[in-house]
Amino acid sequence: MTHEEAPEAAGDDAGPGRTRRWRGGRGLWARERNDVLARVYRVAVVARSLLGAHAILVNFWLVWPRAEHPWLVALANAVIVGWTVAVSSWLAGPSRRSLYIHVADAAVTVGLVLLTLVALPHGGAPLSLAGYWISGAPMYAAIFQSTRAGVLSAVAVGIALFMVPSQASMERAGMTFVVILVAWCSGLLIEQFRATITEQEQERIRVAALAERERLSRIVHDGALQVLALVEREGPLLGPVGVRLAALARESESQLRVHLQDRDIHEPRPDAAVDLAAALDKYSSARVTVSTMAGEVLASRYVVEEIESTVQEILKNVDRHAGPDARCWLLLDQEVDDEAIVFIRDNGVGMDAAQARRAAEQGRFGIRDSIIGRIAAIGGSAILKSAPGAGTEWELRIPLDAE
Repeated sequence: MTHEEAPEAAGDDAGPGRTRRWRGGRGLWARERNDVLARVYRVAVVARSLLGAHAILVNFWLVWPRAEHPWLVALANAVIVGWTVAVSSWLAGPSRRSLYIHVADAAVTVGLVLLTLVALPHGGAPLSLAGYWISGAPMYAAIFQSTRAGVLSAVAVGIALFMVPSQASMERAGMTFVVILVAWCSGLLIEQFRATITEQEQERIRVAALAERERLSRIVHDGALQVLALVEREGPLLGPVGVRLAALARESESQLRVHLQDRDIHEPRPDAAVDLAAALDKYSSARVTVSTMAGEVLASRYVVEEIESTVQEILKNVDRHAGPDARCWLLLDQEVDDEAIVFIRDNGVGMDAAQARRAAEQGRFGIRDSIIGRIAAIGGSAILKSAPGAGTEWELRIPLDAE
């Protein structure tokens, strides 16, 4: 091991300011690399510990002298200390933050509240032996499970406070309200925290992807595109084979340039808005001319993917049946704001209606299923116009607000 490698090998446990770990990283302050709630966890542990300390001091100084069974007060204090350490240690591991531990946490808290009825006479402890510590279980459930779990835990504790009608008081009513409010606010804050982290991570991934694409674009531009341009320029000098190579090089160069100009990083969600014009631009090649709107034509990602699949099927049919010299034109238009129209026309050999029907009868369902059926599934329509020797034209009308 070299001198320069030593700090890296030491990892997170080395150096001042690093996270302190107890044996094997199993202590209260253990922090896992992928635990986004690690810092929130530490704050929650400190808050619950201070609430427990407050309850213990109040029990010793104010509640103990008036208790009918002082040993129950001591038992309550021991439970507060032991359970705070136990549940906090258990929740230190993200994989162990299950609903069951929060149910048990709420049950222990409710048990301490009910123990007050046995240990003290009426009015001996206005808020119960657990004091303000009762807000710890709902707070943990809201932070590590969900807002709903936190509120349900708070409601269970509140019901325990009013289990005996004679014990009802304004102090307990106010405490119940505060506990529910703390659980609800804690859950909402954590939800916002998670959403912010997710958005920042998605933005970081998008920026990194764009940077990598730009780096690859420079490599391709300086290498592959220069070679393709040379083949396209010098190929015809080699005869018929060279002409074919030049045509292939021209088509590959066109496709590469389209991909290099594409700077759109799509969202993974299927309902995310995607620019249909940008999606169709990449089908431009030496044989396909694409004309799209100057502005954006936004539709859901799912709809755009279905349109792209349809366009790919049509272009495959042009390659297979239109003839070796056929060219294709793709036009994106809009007559109204909530509908897009895609025209795809070629100057190939064309076909008549009888040929289309025979193709379907022979089990070739590309037109019926892959084109017409796919567009119909998203609420649109597909019209085929063709005649022998006059090429083929597709008119696809797609609602942009399709579900």
